[in-house]
Amino acid sequence: MAQEEKRKTPRRRVLKAGIVAFNDRYSSLPCTVRDISESGARIRMDGSLTAPDTFTLIVELDGLEADCEVVARTANEIRVRFVSPPRKVTPHRTQVIKPLAPPQAPSLRRKPKPT
Repeated sequence: MAQEEKRKTPRRRVLKAGIVAFNDRYSSLPCTVRDISESGARIRMDGSLTAPDTFTLIVELDGLEADCEVVARTANEIRVRFVSPPRKVTPHRTQVIKPLAPPQAPSLRRKPKPT
């Protein structure tokens, strides 16, 4: 049986910054959330062996907090299941993307070659 077939809910691929918070949120480690579903997530972090077996996963950009329990570890990845449904909170920050150059109207004219 394939790994995807064993899952209760399908995971979707994401690339989001997260925080592994533990010790009543007095201690935290940065991480990257790679996959997430309603029931769990796959987290990448340097030195995953330093993370405790239970913690709170915080994704500030989405305003998501979830109590987690580790089900598998590798050198730099943790797979977790959510102990309770993830909570939606007010996002602590927002993603703002500004263009580097002001937008220009499209033109059919040829651009001059640089000399």
